[in-house]
Amino acid sequence: MRNTRTIFMITNEVDVEALFTNCFENKMLNILAIGNWSQQEIYSYRAFPELKLVLRNVDQIERYFEPQLKDMGGYTINTVSDNIFPRSVIYKDGNGSYQLTGYLTPFINNFVKTLNATLHVCWDHAPEENDIANITLLSDLVSAGVVDIPMSMTNLGFTPSYRNHSHIVELSKWQIMLPVESQISRALLVIGGGAKLLNFSIFILMSVYALVIHNVRRFELGLAPSLMCLWVIFDPVLRAILSQTFSMPRSSSLRLRWILAVLLLGSFLCYNIYITNLETLLVHPPFEPPILSLQDMRKAGLKIMISEPEKGALTFVLGQRGYNANLDLYEMVSTSVYQTSRSLPNTSYAYFITQTLWPHIKMKFIRQEQAAFRLSKELVFIPLVHFALRLPSNSIYTEAINRYILNTQSSGLYNHWRTQSFYDLLAIGKTKQLPYKDASCSMHLRWEDLYYYWLIYIVNVNICVLAFAGELLVCSIGRWREGRGGLA
Repeated sequence: MRNTRTIFMITNEVDVEALFTNCFENKMLNILAIGNWSQQEIYSYRAFPELKLVLRNVDQIERYFEPQLKDMGGYTINTVSDNIFPRSVIYKDGNGSYQLTGYLTPFINNFVKTLNATLHVCWDHAPEENDIANITLLSDLVSAGVVDIPMSMTNLGFTPSYRNHSHIVELSKWQIMLPVESQISRALLVIGGGAKLLNFSIFILMSVYALVIHNVRRFELGLAPSLMCLWVIFDPVLRAILSQTFSMPRSSSLRLRWILAVLLLGSFLCYNIYITNLETLLVHPPFEPPILSLQDMRKAGLKIMISEPEKGALTFVLGQRGYNANLDLYEMVSTSVYQTSRSLPNTSYAYFITQTLWPHIKMKFIRQEQAAFRLSKELVFIPLVHFALRLPSNSIYTEAINRYILNTQSSGLYNHWRTQSFYDLLAIGKTKQLPYKDASCSMHLRWEDLYYYWLIYIVNVNICVLAFAGELLVCSIGRWREGRGGLA
C-alpha cells in the first residue's frame, strides 16, 4: 500500500509540508497533493538527501510521480556485517581500521552507488575476528530500522514470514562436508596383485589348464583321469602365466602341443591384463569404503564440528529428540573456532556446509592431486535452502533491491563477485591456496611399495638361516657322538 501512487485533495487548512513529512515518516514516497483553490499547481516532495517541498505547474510536468530513489544525493544507507565466511568478512588493515570483504561487499556497494547514496557500516556491532555476529541482534537492528540493508542473508526456511525479505538471492543445500577417505596402501595392492576378482579368475583358469594338461598326459599313458594335478599348476602353468620358460615333454603328442600352445597364448593375455590392472591401481589407488551414513561416521570415529548456529539449525530440522540421538557425533565449539577450522580446513572433523562455501574449498585444493574433502550426497539435511536479504518492515528499498538482484543474477555479476571473493580473501590472508603438487612422482614404484615382499623375503631368509644352523648343529652333534663312540 505504501508503494501505491496516491493523490491528496487538500484545502487551505492543510499544512502541505507537515503532510509530506508525515508521509515520509510512514515511508510513502509516491505522493502528490492538489489544492482545491488551484488545480493548475501540484505539490510533491523530494525525499532525499533531505525533505524538500516541490511546487510544479501542470503545464510544465512531464512525469507526475518521479522516482525518489533514482538520485538520493549522497543519502546515508546503513548496513552491518554478520562476518560469515565468505559472504561478508570483517578484517583490520595495516592501520588497524575495520574493513570489509566477501562477495556481499561489492554487491551492496554497487547497489548503493546505483542510488547515488553513501554506505555506512555500523562498526559498533562488529564481532571479534573470525567470530560470527549475534544473528538475533542483527535481526533486531533491522527490525528497528537502524540497519537499512544488512550484509547478511537469512534462510527463509527458518523464518515465520517472508514479507520482510528481498527476492531469493541464492539457492543451496545444507549438507555435510566429509574428509576424503584414505587410499588403500600401494604395498597392499602390490602384495594382493590388484583386483581380487581378477586374481580369482586367473587362479580358476590356471586350475583348468593344469587339470586338462595332467589328464591328457594320463590318457596318453593309458591311465584313468585324476584330479591330483597340484604339481602341474606350478610347472608348467604358473611358469607360463609368469612368462617364464618351461620344459615340454619330448614325446608329447600333437594334442598336448596344441594345448600347451593355447596355454602360452592364454598366459600372455592373462599376464598383460594382470599387469595393466595392477599399474592402473598403483597410479590411481582405490579408496577405503565411503561414509554413507551417520552410523558409518561412528564406525570411522569421525565427528561433526558445530557451533551454536548449526545446533539451532539441527534442532529445527531434526527436532530435539533427533538432535539428542546423535549427540555423540557432535563436537561443540565457538563460532570463531568453527569458522577457522572449516576454512583451513581441518580434516579431523566433518562440517556442515552450503554451496556458498564449497567453491572456495575446491579452489583451495585446485592445484593438488586430490582434494581433502568431498560433499556427501547421502548426508543432506536440507535439500533446498532459500537465502534472501532481511529488510526492515515496509522498507523503501524493497522494489529497488529486488530489481537489482534480478539484474545482477541475469548478467552474471553475482557469480563473478562470488568467484572474485576467493582471490580477495587470499590477498588479505583470510584463506590460502595450497601449492602445486607434482603427482608424477607418486606414479612410480617405490621401495616402500614392496614392503610386504621385503618382509616375506627377510622372514624366508631367516627361516633358511635357522634351518641351515639347525642342520649344522645336527651334523655337529652327530659327529660328536660318532667321536665318542669311536673312543669307547
